[in-house]
Amino acid sequence: MTNEHIESLIDRLNSGGDLQLMFLSALSNNVDFAKVWLQEPRGSLANERSYDFYFIKNESGTYVAAVLDMVNDLHVFVKQEHRGNGYLTNAMHQVVFPHLYQNGRSVQRVTFVDEMISKYVENCWGFEIDGEQQAAKSLSEYAGVAEIKPLRRKVTEREFKAIKNKIDRAGLYITMASEQLESALGEEEGVGMRELARMLLNLDDDVLDFIEEYQDRLAD
Repeated sequence: MTNEHIESLIDRLNSGGDLQLMFLSALSNNVDFAKVWLQEPRGSLANERSYDFYFIKNESGTYVAAVLDMVNDLHVFVKQEHRGNGYLTNAMHQVVFPHLYQNGRSVQRVTFVDEMISKYVENCWGFEIDGEQQAAKSLSEYAGVAEIKPLRRKVTEREFKAIKNKIDRAGLYITMASEQLESALGEEEGVGMRELARMLLNLDDDVLDFIEEYQDRLAD
């Protein structure tokens, strides 16, 4: 993923654009964790999945930076006009590194090409260079940080409709797959797709009940 692509995600957040493929949870006042899909699932691409991002805001609530968590590396981008203000470094030490540690990561690794980046991760983030264009940092220093939990918010009626639509589409696709198999073999009872499709028919009601346990009713 390029810097330009990551910057476009930041700009989309700031503009209030289409966020149907970006699912955010606030970890603090200035850091959101997000599951980001680059496109609607096709089912035909290898390793098709969402990406884990941390989006960082300034004191005015404007998104200024993003961290793409690639497990064995971090792809970091700060918008040009917001560089040099410490937003990224503060967020890394206060939220991102502790959150990674609390989710089971003991060591974080990064790679780099630019020599300036190597100095930056050493001096500002406490990494140690341990190979050519590679550095590592033990996250155990964040063991004493209080547990970072996503800040709950209410699910809106619009969000629930989007969830229901995804469930309904999943059920229809499974029904289609079942019918395709039956058209060739005459049956598919041993696979159980029909039963799964029937289960999905009522799943949206279960989801709504689950939501209402936490917030009484859908938000406007």
